[in-house]
Amino acid sequence: MTAIRAASTGLGEMGHLSAGQAELVTLIDEQTGLLSDLTTRLLTTARLDAGEVAVNAAPVAVGPMIEEVVTSLGDRLASMKVSIELRDENMVISCDRQLMVMLLTQYIDNACKYSIFGTTITIRVVHANAEAIFSVHSFGPVIPMADRERIFDRYYRSSTYSNRAPGTGIGLSVAKRVALIHGGYVWVTSDEIEGTTFFAAIPAPGGKRRS
Repeated sequence: MTAIRAASTGLGEMGHLSAGQAELVTLIDEQTGLLSDLTTRLLTTARLDAGEVAVNAAPVAVGPMIEEVVTSLGDRLASMKVSIELRDENMVISCDRQLMVMLLTQYIDNACKYSIFGTTITIRVVHANAEAIFSVHSFGPVIPMADRERIFDRYYRSSTYSNRAPGTGIGLSVAKRVALIHGGYVWVTSDEIEGTTFFAAIPAPGGKRRS
């Protein structure tokens, strides 16, 4: 994949490409990126399943972490409205920052894929019952009740989702495993009026604050 991307980049930098050729080079770049992302998710899932991923827990400021994820998805979110709601803007939790970024990236990217154009994606974090509860809310297709447990299984895709956007059914299983490895859990609610919200509860005794 690295070689393919390097070759396509080289072609683009050569210049003097016709409009059709430039479009093909762009397509190669985009598809290589998607393939790289898929490979990373597969490897991460396999390592999580095999117990090869250790949680490198450290104090993490929640607000900046969310901002980082939103910024990294800037191109995907460019046409969307995003609202970040933190009840405690100074919240700090003990977690593996890299793994939590993966979880949040999947939730927000998933909302971006299926949100109705013009609606708002809302990212919330609250501290309750010694847990930090992360949630990503959006308005899109309703997930049937029968799918709400299975949607976090690897390779499973809700029939409602499968007709809306391309996907592999891997991302949400990674999010679930990240929560589990932290001693937490995930769930989803979905309603035609209230919208769809993906949750992840991560143990956070005490609800520390940044000093």
